[in-house]
Amino acid sequence: MHWIRGEALGRGGFAFVSKGIITSQQDGIPHIVAVKSSKSSESDSLVKEKKLLDRFNNCPFIIRCFGDDTTEEDGQMLYNIFLDCEEPNEIHPPFIIRCFGDDTTEEDGQMLYNIFLEYASGGCLADIIKSSDGRGLPEPAVKNQTRSILMALSHMHALGYVHCDIKPHNILIVEQGDERKNVKNYVKHTAKLADLGSAFNMRGGEDNEDDGGFRGTVLYAAPESIINQTYVPQSDVWSLGCTVLSMLTGKSPWKFESSKTATDVMMTIGCSDQIPNIPSSKKISKDAVDFLKKCFVKDPRSRCSADMLLDHPFVRTRDAPLTGKCSSHSRRHHHHHHHLTSRLSHGFSSLVHSCFHVHDLAAVSPV
Repeated sequence: MHWIRGEALGRGGFAFVSKGIITSQQDGIPHIVAVKSSKSSESDSLVKEKKLLDRFNNCPFIIRCFGDDTTEEDGQMLYNIFLDCEEPNEIHPPFIIRCFGDDTTEEDGQMLYNIFLEYASGGCLADIIKSSDGRGLPEPAVKNQTRSILMALSHMHALGYVHCDIKPHNILIVEQGDERKNVKNYVKHTAKLADLGSAFNMRGGEDNEDDGGFRGTVLYAAPESIINQTYVPQSDVWSLGCTVLSMLTGKSPWKFESSKTATDVMMTIGCSDQIPNIPSSKKISKDAVDFLKKCFVKDPRSRCSADMLLDHPFVRTRDAPLTGKCSSHSRRHHHHHHHLTSRLSHGFSSLVHSCFHVHDLAAVSPV
């Protein structure tokens, strides 16, 4: 497969994302993809993500990978994977980012490993929440996003995997035009789950090379994951609750005084009886309040599964877009920046210094 690296879309701790233009068209591979790349010498996590995306490639709720390769760029060997772009007339779009393959390139003297991923022109959910300026998103739109994420989680869990890092940064928005609606500027918006690099295989095996270490982002992690490094499907449900709360409020799911240390924060989330502050039913619907309460059950054995929550009244119907530009039947929101967050290093000592995507606790409030 021949391709050209385009504009940068995002960068994280171990990989970066670029727009990719496919110059030798192949069946089933779109002209525009997202290329996720890392140095070949540091590509273990990206190789794992490619393997998982291949495993989920026939899943209607996971983003496709079109392949991989290795390139030499700027004196470095890079490993690349190729991800899917949106399909304008797709009736039932998947809810997990697709991978179209991988390769290796040499760029600027480095060998890079690349995977080719679905291109999500709507950006990530974190950017959309941030653009709300602390007001949050319309509740009907939050319902739509939440249902899509639950469908993705339901499928992952059925296949024996826990995502381990559900948060707004890892949920991408794909824009899809629909000519059948005869509405000017009509766009469907689909939330898709991305970044499987921290996924945990409940059946064991080589996917769990970091077994015993922390996976995820502390402010969105379940108590059992922080304290015992336990990862079960219900751990993703807690993280989903934190994500839904951020969508509804426009803020971080937890609020701590700046004097609190990272260890204090972890102990509060993991060991105390506290849960994230749920707004009253005067600010959000009773269904939303009940949904969040079911996500924030401290004991994972008593917490709802994704399948159970799919039948909850809060997400049972889809009824609104994220923006005013869409028709009343539109599902999602758009934004123009694809954001890639860094993958946290495993191990408790690294976690204390890396668990927040901010420089200090005073900056934790906005997503």
